[in-house]
Amino acid sequence: MKKLSYLELSIQALEALNRPATYRDVWEYIKQNQLYKQLKSYDDTIGIASIGKTPYDSIGAFLYTEAKKSDGKVYTEGSRPKYFLLSTHRDKNIKIPVEPENIPSKSRLSTFHERDLHPLLTLFLNGSQTFNALSRTIYHEQSNKKQRGADKWLYPDMVAVNFEYADYENNQLLNFIKKFDRLPLRIYSFEIKIRLDYSNYKENFFQAVSNSSWANEGYLVTLHVDEDESFMDALQKLSSSFGIGVIKLDAENVPQSQVLIPARYKENIDYATAHELAGKNPNFSKFLQTVVDYDPKYPDRFTKEFDEVWDDEKLEKHIKDKKII
Repeated sequence: MKKLSYLELSIQALEALNRPATYRDVWEYIKQNQLYKQLKSYDDTIGIASIGKTPYDSIGAFLYTEAKKSDGKVYTEGSRPKYFLLSTHRDKNIKIPVEPENIPSKSRLSTFHERDLHPLLTLFLNGSQTFNALSRTIYHEQSNKKQRGADKWLYPDMVAVNFEYADYENNQLLNFIKKFDRLPLRIYSFEIKIRLDYSNYKENFFQAVSNSSWANEGYLVTLHVDEDESFMDALQKLSSSFGIGVIKLDAENVPQSQVLIPARYKENIDYATAHELAGKNPNFSKFLQTVVDYDPKYPDRFTKEFDEVWDDEKLEKHIKDKKII
């Protein structure tokens, strides 16, 4: 079997589809038919993981580059989303699907909820060298609310903590830190969305600013994101101004989820906001108490105080049952 480049395989997929397709449509066709095994980078002993963390991004990049060539084998139509067509079809007056702006099509509507993504983020945070954090879901419906709609943007979806000092084995060092400094740890706060694009990014971003800026690092987390260059530039500008980072979850390979934009680290948390959260939400109050009580010598004692880190089998079943992929 002849081995193909990403571009060659993408063009082959477009020929088989015989219709306008987004780069994600192309990847879905390749994945469903296991055509990725034809890629030059595919290693049969490793499997699909051998072709990279985000193969759909590679497909999109190569198709975009090819479409910019005057003699390219593909061209584009539309803007959000962009559709790729074979150049040999340019004169056939093919109509691309019309999607009203800001109105999701039926194919885009999700049957799962944002909270169904919490186990994915929990696993990523726990295994990531960047975070190495234990997380806890904040159930806003359990908060003390004076009236309906009050504090709508106060509560984050999840919080997490990295106990950096847990790696310090020298008791004298720990005693020194406790007396003259403070124990090194990092508090994270997260706002989670299913999709991030031009129709919702400003509202979602400022919701994250509102409910997650209090932490050492605050993040807006999404499963799907418009990776158009101009859109990513817009996100980067907001992040530069307000310090909120962006994480993209990868439901196909959760440990390979990505920090698209790092959050700006703040040395001190906003104690006024943390005090308000603790006073209104029992989950957050308990989280703070667990952080205070945590003893790195006996970590298992505190396991139940954080969200459970699921094993691969349980997580895969969850993703399948909720139709996240």
